[in-house]
Amino acid sequence: MITSLVQFLRRDVTRGVVGTILLKVGSGVLALALFSLAARTMTPDGFGIFATWLSVAQIAAVVGLVGQESLLVRFLNEYQVGDRPDLTKGVLISSLRITGIAMLIVIAAVALFAHLRGDQWLLILAVSAYTAVSAGLMLGSQIARSLVSILMGEGNRELFWRVIVVLFLLAMLSGHTQLDPTELIAVITMAMSLGLAVQVISIARALPDLRGTTARSETSRWRSSSFHFWIASILEVANQYFDVILVYWMMDPATAGIYFAASRLANIFAMLSAALYTFGARRLPSLYFSRNHREFERTLKLMAEVTALCVAAGLALIWLGGPYFLNLFGPHFSAQHSVLVVLAIGTAIQAAGGPSAAILQLTGHERIYVPVVAANVALRLVGFLVLIPWLGVLGAAIAAAVSLTLTTVALNILCRQRTGVDPSILVILRFSAWRRVNYTVRGADSTE
Repeated sequence: MITSLVQFLRRDVTRGVVGTILLKVGSGVLALALFSLAARTMTPDGFGIFATWLSVAQIAAVVGLVGQESLLVRFLNEYQVGDRPDLTKGVLISSLRITGIAMLIVIAAVALFAHLRGDQWLLILAVSAYTAVSAGLMLGSQIARSLVSILMGEGNRELFWRVIVVLFLLAMLSGHTQLDPTELIAVITMAMSLGLAVQVISIARALPDLRGTTARSETSRWRSSSFHFWIASILEVANQYFDVILVYWMMDPATAGIYFAASRLANIFAMLSAALYTFGARRLPSLYFSRNHREFERTLKLMAEVTALCVAAGLALIWLGGPYFLNLFGPHFSAQHSVLVVLAIGTAIQAAGGPSAAILQLTGHERIYVPVVAANVALRLVGFLVLIPWLGVLGAAIAAAVSLTLTTVALNILCRQRTGVDPSILVILRFSAWRRVNYTVRGADSTE
């Protein structure tokens, strides 16, 4: 058994998946430290306001990116495999131009909304700056992940800047200094700006010399794909952050802070899903477009094995250690263990479903993905409206878990039907993950 485990860990795909998961777990641990320290350096209402504005800014950043971050993953991989530097230059220029204009519009809208609410101009300025820098990191991480490495892309987006903020919060806590939301958002923005600068430099060094290359465009393909990627990205970020806004609106800031804390802890499984997406987005498209059947199947099966181990360990950790983790945020958080367990079950099922969303989007089936995610958001909204008045914050957790479960099942069924691939952990029980390969990619000459 030990020999088999050693051989399993020595596989290149296993090392890649485990390394990506460790990167996500490390960033998740730092995020937990950041938010728990923030909760202890703020009043309950202050932390709830901070969590709500952070959620608003994250949604605004995704709206302003207009789907370009996913579009770059999709087409940079295709153009690299096809050795098309002209199209690589074209898609980079197009994406940067579109996001620049869209972000100005979105930030102006957020600032106007905050002004009409009567928020202070310092808070408006901090939220606007955070939105811009966060969008830059999202876009830069996708480019860096494709051209440099996963560490450069995701490390600068989620890991390194959090070390700075955690050290700052530890200093504030040791000095018994109380922060307000504006101050903390400003500090986070400055730390993220450093990560963005490093990311830009690494991308500039990794890009081939395209100065003598004439940029070419596939405008119709890009426009069609980016629209569906955009809608999908908005719905995905709404699944992560809109809950907090709804709880804030339907209940109160302190309860929104409690739900935010529980949802961040339950994200131990969402981190696993994100790690699988990150690894899959870098490795699977090139295998798909180069038609490497054997390596594609091998990669999916090893990803499923790692996922199964992580889901089992994560559920045990949440069940046994949940109250202690919640207590990191403050004594009044530890009473919400049931909320954490329900949310964790939902995100665990999502993780066990594997990278079905990544496979559908990155293989040209993004059209079918959007209605499923839209139905998820609608179902969750209905669940909130029905269950929160009845069960309070536990009702919100139940609605979120049920919507995640149904969406995961639907996406897996669609993934098997459209691509012939089973991305879930159930593939471990089957002889082959690859039942019927469909290489039909909309707009691309790649059918088999």
